[in-house]
Amino acid sequence: MPASVKSAQRVVEVFEFFAQRRAPATLSQVASALDYPSSSTFALLNTLRDLGYLDYEREQRTYVPTVRAALLGLWVNDALLADGTVVRLMYQLRDETECTVTLGIQSGFQVQYIHVVKGGPAAGVTQVVAGATRPLLRSAVGQVILALKPRAELRALVTRINAEDKSAPPVRFNELLAKLDECRERGYAYSEGVATPGSGTIAMLLAAPRHQPPMVLGLATRIPTLRTNRARYRDALLQVVKAHREHMELLPQTFSAPRR
Repeated sequence: MPASVKSAQRVVEVFEFFAQRRAPATLSQVASALDYPSSSTFALLNTLRDLGYLDYEREQRTYVPTVRAALLGLWVNDALLADGTVVRLMYQLRDETECTVTLGIQSGFQVQYIHVVKGGPAAGVTQVVAGATRPLLRSAVGQVILALKPRAELRALVTRINAEDKSAPPVRFNELLAKLDECRERGYAYSEGVATPGSGTIAMLLAAPRHQPPMVLGLATRIPTLRTNRARYRDALLQVVKAHREHMELLPQTFSAPRR
C-alpha cells in the first residue's frame, strides 16, 4: 500500500476510533487500540491537532476531535435533518446583521476559525476563511477563551507567546487581566484592527459539547459600522447564543452537555 494511502487510512481509522469511544484518549490508548507504532501515532495526532481537527488537553494528556472535525459533514446533516445546527444559526445571524460570522476555537497559541459565513461587501472582511488564525492574546475570540482560564495558565501563556512572537509588542499581563475582567462582566469581547485593518469583531462564548474545547461565535465588520451598531450586534449574538444553548440542552446529556 502506498504511504499516502496508508496515511489517509490511518486518519479515517483515528476518527472512527473516537466515534466508537465517544471520549478523549491518550496517545498510548490510540496506538494500542489501532495497533500503530507510538512514533507514527504521535506524528499523526499532532498533525491533526495542528490542523484544528483534534484538541490536546495537556493536564490529562488526551486528544479529542474538535467541532471542526464534525463540521466536515455538517452540510449533510443540514440537508437531511435541518435541526437547528450551529451553521444554520450562523446564517441566520449573517442575514440579520450583514456581518461576517465566525466560529473559532483555540489552536495552540492562536485562535483558528473552524467555520466562516461571509457577510456582504459592506462588511469589509470577505477575505476571512475557515482555517484562518488570529492572535490568542489580542483578538476578541481569543479573549473570550482566555476569560475561562485560571490565572496561572494565563501567566504561562503570556510569557510563552511574548517570548516566541516578535512581530508585535509584548502583551502586558495586568492589561490583559483587565480586559478579561471586562469581558466576563459584560459577557462579550470586543476588538478593533487586530488582524484586518479597518475591521473589528464582537464575540461571545457558545455552548460546546462535552469534551470539546470552548467555541466562540464572532461578528466582524468595518469598525465604523461596528461602533454604530455595537448594542444591536451584541443583542443579536446573545439571541443566537441562547437559542443554541437551548438546542444543546435538548440533546442527550451523554453526547452534548453544554459547557458553562
